[in-house]
Amino acid sequence: MVPIEALLGLVLLLVGFVFWGNGMTLLGKTGAKEIGVLNLGVGIIISIAAWQLHSLGLTAATALVSVFALIYFMVAGIFIHGHDGKGLGWYCLFATVVFIWYGLHFQGLGLTEFALFNYAWAILVFLAFTALALGKGTATIVAYLFLIESIVTLLIPGMLLLTDKWNPLGGVPG
Repeated sequence: MVPIEALLGLVLLLVGFVFWGNGMTLLGKTGAKEIGVLNLGVGIIISIAAWQLHSLGLTAATALVSVFALIYFMVAGIFIHGHDGKGLGWYCLFATVVFIWYGLHFQGLGLTEFALFNYAWAILVFLAFTALALGKGTATIVAYLFLIESIVTLLIPGMLLLTDKWNPLGGVPG
Protein backbone atom coordinates (compact mmCIF):
# COMPACT_ATOMS: atom_id res chain seq x y z
CA MET A 1 0.00 0.00 0.00
CA VAL A 2 1.23 3.48 -0.87
CA PRO A 3 1.81 5.52 2.33
CA ILE A 4 0.15 8.72 1.12
CA GLU A 5 -3.03 7.01 -0.04
CA ALA A 6 -3.18 4.86 3.11
CA LEU A 7 -2.88 7.96 5.28
CA LEU A 8 -5.55 9.77 3.27
CA GLY A 9 -7.79 6.70 3.53
CA LEU A 10 -7.41 6.69 7.31
CA VAL A 11 -8.22 10.39 7.54
CA LEU A 12 -11.30 10.03 5.31
CA LEU A 13 -12.56 7.05 7.32
CA LEU A 14 -12.13 8.84 10.67
CA VAL A 15 -13.71 12.05 9.38
CA GLY A 16 -16.60 9.90 8.15
CA PHE A 17 -17.17 8.66 11.71
CA VAL A 18 -17.34 12.24 12.92
CA PHE A 19 -19.70 13.33 10.13
CA TRP A 20 -22.00 10.42 10.98
CA GLY A 21 -21.89 11.13 14.71
CA ASN A 22 -22.43 14.86 14.28
CA GLY A 23 -25.36 14.23 11.95
CA MET A 24 -26.97 11.87 14.45
CA THR A 25 -26.41 14.39 17.24
CA LEU A 26 -28.07 17.17 15.24
CA LEU A 27 -31.04 14.84 14.70
CA GLY A 28 -31.22 14.24 18.47
CA LYS A 29 -30.35 10.53 18.16
CA THR A 30 -27.30 10.61 20.43
CA GLY A 31 -25.82 12.69 23.21
CA ALA A 32 -23.64 15.67 22.40
CA LYS A 33 -21.04 14.93 25.09
CA GLU A 34 -20.21 11.46 23.79
CA ILE A 35 -19.95 12.69 20.20
CA GLY A 36 -17.86 15.59 21.54
CA VAL A 37 -15.37 13.01 22.79
CA LEU A 38 -15.38 11.38 19.33
CA ASN A 39 -14.67 14.79 17.75
CA LEU A 40 -11.78 15.35 20.16
CA GLY A 41 -10.26 11.91 19.54
CA VAL A 42 -10.52 12.17 15.77
CA GLY A 43 -9.20 15.73 15.88
CA ILE A 44 -6.08 14.52 17.68
CA ILE A 45 -5.53 11.54 15.37
CA ILE A 46 -5.98 13.48 12.15
CA SER A 47 -3.71 16.26 13.46
CA ILE A 48 -0.99 13.64 13.79
CA ALA A 49 -1.85 12.35 10.30
CA ALA A 50 -1.67 15.90 8.94
CA TRP A 51 1.87 16.32 10.19
CA GLN A 52 2.80 12.95 8.73
CA LEU A 53 1.45 14.20 5.39
CA HIS A 54 3.63 17.28 5.85
CA SER A 55 6.69 15.09 6.41
CA LEU A 56 5.84 13.35 3.11
CA GLY A 57 5.97 16.73 1.37
CA LEU A 58 2.21 17.29 1.09
CA THR A 59 1.85 20.65 2.79
CA ALA A 60 -1.43 21.42 0.99
CA ALA A 61 -2.91 18.17 2.31
CA THR A 62 -1.60 19.05 5.77
CA ALA A 63 -3.50 22.34 5.68
CA LEU A 64 -6.73 20.72 4.44
CA VAL A 65 -6.68 18.01 7.11
CA SER A 66 -5.84 20.64 9.73
CA VAL A 67 -8.98 22.61 8.78
CA PHE A 68 -11.01 19.51 9.71
CA ALA A 69 -9.03 18.95 12.91
CA LEU A 70 -9.69 22.50 14.09
CA ILE A 71 -13.40 22.10 13.40
CA TYR A 72 -13.42 18.94 15.50
CA PHE A 73 -11.61 20.59 18.40
CA MET A 74 -14.22 23.36 18.35
CA VAL A 75 -17.13 20.91 18.09
CA ALA A 76 -15.68 18.90 20.97
CA GLY A 77 -15.67 21.98 23.19
CA ILE A 78 -19.16 22.99 22.10
CA PHE A 79 -20.68 19.55 22.59
CA ILE A 80 -18.87 18.76 25.85
CA HIS A 81 -19.28 22.17 27.49
CA GLY A 82 -22.58 23.26 25.93
CA HIS A 83 -21.44 26.42 24.15
CA ASP A 84 -23.71 28.03 21.53
CA GLY A 85 -21.53 27.39 18.45
CA LYS A 86 -21.59 30.90 16.98
CA GLY A 87 -17.80 30.98 16.77
CA LEU A 88 -17.83 27.62 15.00
CA GLY A 89 -20.39 29.06 12.60
CA TRP A 90 -18.06 31.88 11.62
CA TYR A 91 -15.19 29.41 11.31
CA CYS A 92 -17.43 27.41 8.96
CA LEU A 93 -17.80 30.46 6.71
CA PHE A 94 -14.01 30.63 6.46
CA ALA A 95 -13.85 26.86 5.88
CA THR A 96 -16.35 27.27 3.01
CA VAL A 97 -13.83 29.44 1.18
CA VAL A 98 -11.03 26.95 1.93
CA PHE A 99 -13.04 24.00 0.60
CA ILE A 100 -13.99 25.88 -2.58
CA TRP A 101 -10.33 26.80 -3.06
CA TYR A 102 -9.27 23.17 -2.64
CA GLY A 103 -12.05 22.05 -4.97
CA LEU A 104 -10.64 24.31 -7.66
CA HIS A 105 -7.11 23.13 -6.85
CA PHE A 106 -8.00 19.45 -7.20
CA GLN A 107 -10.06 20.16 -10.30
CA GLY A 108 -6.99 21.79 -11.87
CA LEU A 109 -4.92 18.70 -11.04
CA GLY A 110 -7.48 16.44 -12.70
CA LEU A 111 -8.47 14.89 -9.36
CA THR A 112 -12.19 15.27 -9.99
CA GLU A 113 -13.34 13.12 -7.08
CA PHE A 114 -11.36 15.15 -4.55
CA ALA A 115 -12.68 18.35 -6.15
CA LEU A 116 -16.26 17.12 -5.79
CA PHE A 117 -15.67 16.09 -2.17
CA ASN A 118 -14.42 19.59 -1.36
CA TYR A 119 -17.39 21.22 -3.08
CA ALA A 120 -19.75 18.97 -1.09
CA TRP A 121 -17.97 19.90 2.15
CA ALA A 122 -18.18 23.58 1.18
CA ILE A 123 -21.96 23.30 0.88
CA LEU A 124 -22.16 21.51 4.23
CA VAL A 125 -20.07 24.02 6.16
CA PHE A 126 -21.80 26.98 4.49
CA LEU A 127 -25.16 25.65 5.71
CA ALA A 128 -23.59 25.05 9.15
CA PHE A 129 -22.52 28.72 9.08
CA THR A 130 -26.11 29.78 8.36
CA ALA A 131 -27.42 27.61 11.21
CA LEU A 132 -24.80 28.43 13.84
CA ALA A 133 -23.74 32.01 13.16
CA LEU A 134 -26.93 33.40 11.61
CA GLY A 135 -29.52 31.32 13.46
CA LYS A 136 -31.23 30.10 10.28
CA GLY A 137 -33.30 26.92 10.40
CA THR A 138 -30.88 24.78 8.39
CA ALA A 139 -29.78 22.39 11.17
CA THR A 140 -31.88 19.48 9.90
CA ILE A 141 -30.54 19.91 6.37
CA VAL A 142 -27.01 20.02 7.82
CA ALA A 143 -27.70 16.81 9.76
CA TYR A 144 -28.83 14.92 6.68
CA LEU A 145 -25.93 16.29 4.61
CA PHE A 146 -23.56 15.06 7.33
CA LEU A 147 -25.06 11.58 7.04
CA ILE A 148 -25.03 11.49 3.23
CA GLU A 149 -21.54 12.95 2.93
CA SER A 150 -20.19 10.61 5.62
CA ILE A 151 -20.93 7.71 3.27
CA VAL A 152 -20.38 9.21 -0.19
CA THR A 153 -17.36 11.50 0.35
CA LEU A 154 -15.68 9.78 3.28
CA LEU A 155 -16.51 6.14 4.11
CA ILE A 156 -16.57 4.77 0.57
CA PRO A 157 -13.47 6.59 -0.73
CA GLY A 158 -11.63 6.01 2.57
CA MET A 159 -12.27 2.27 2.48
CA LEU A 160 -11.37 2.10 -1.21
CA LEU A 161 -8.05 3.80 -0.44
CA LEU A 162 -7.36 1.60 2.58
CA THR A 163 -8.08 -1.61 0.66
CA ASP A 164 -6.10 -0.63 -2.46
CA LYS A 165 -9.24 -0.54 -4.62
CA TRP A 166 -8.74 3.10 -5.62
CA ASN A 167 -5.47 4.74 -6.52
CA PRO A 168 -6.26 8.36 -7.44
CA LEU A 169 -2.70 9.56 -7.02
CA GLY A 170 -1.28 6.89 -9.30
CA GLY A 171 0.66 5.05 -6.62
CA VAL A 172 3.11 7.85 -6.02
CA PRO A 173 5.14 6.60 -3.05
CA GLY A 174 5.42 8.78 0.01
